[in-house]
Amino acid sequence: MDKITSILIGFRLKTLPAVLGPIIIAVSIGLNESVELLRIILVISIGVFLQILVNLLNDIQDFNNGLDNENRVGPIRASQIGNLSKSQMNWITLVIFSICLSLGLIAFLISSFFTIVIGIFLFVLAYSYTGGPKPYGYNGLGELGVIIVFGPITVLGSLYIFDIYPTLKFLLLSIIPGISASLIILINNIRDIENDKKGKKNTIAVILGEKKSRFLYYFLVIIIMIMLSINATTLENNYIYIPAIITYFIFPLSDLGFNRLKKNFILPELKIKQSKISGQLNSTLIKTVASHFILCLIISAVLLI
Repeated sequence: MDKITSILIGFRLKTLPAVLGPIIIAVSIGLNESVELLRIILVISIGVFLQILVNLLNDIQDFNNGLDNENRVGPIRASQIGNLSKSQMNWITLVIFSICLSLGLIAFLISSFFTIVIGIFLFVLAYSYTGGPKPYGYNGLGELGVIIVFGPITVLGSLYIFDIYPTLKFLLLSIIPGISASLIILINNIRDIENDKKGKKNTIAVILGEKKSRFLYYFLVIIIMIMLSINATTLENNYIYIPAIITYFIFPLSDLGFNRLKKNFILPELKIKQSKISGQLNSTLIKTVASHFILCLIISAVLLI
């Protein structure tokens, strides 16, 4: 495996739909306000490079903390392969950080100082997810961090660059892609639960246990449906009920052992033995990323209507 391939593995391009989803929602709001194309390109570029930066930091820090070892059941990581030295990984991360900084400066020049504040806050959250003395991703707060970053910060921050003032209605809407993106981290943590226990990485899955974590995934899907229904009222757009209904069917609940066709909607029956476990959940992770992105696309479409 060559170095270019290793770098691309470090970038984890398959995770980009996580950030592109909420950005597309912000763009759909912006299009109703006739936002300039260059601002849209700027926001998308910032989101993509920040996501890559987070992925690289996570790759380096997890490897340094001994979590990316022979017991890992998820896809192989760049640092784990060993084709790139620590200094090379650090230099690549520095280059991506410099690109983020440059894009942030452009955003500052066309908007205001508040974009710098958002940028600093995002970098601190990105680094402290798996780095620093007390990484919050190792203490059961990873999903909450994702809800904040991929929800209000991404959507409302993008609107700010579009010169659209964030309102309470937009805040309520922005929480939805945040919760949706948190399902990606949650399924990742359910998959890695055994290895994380050994590495003393106390994710929410480790804290709750596998069964309760699967129920948490299910109920977060239900919360998304409820939030969408609320937004249909606050935004006075009945088309939002469409993604509210679709949400229940696009996320891979059956992979986690839930039968969608059962009548007991509030307290569903869970059959772990008939579900995917450990490394089998890699496909469920991909499905969750796709479901998140599809949901964001549908929300964007109904907002344009």
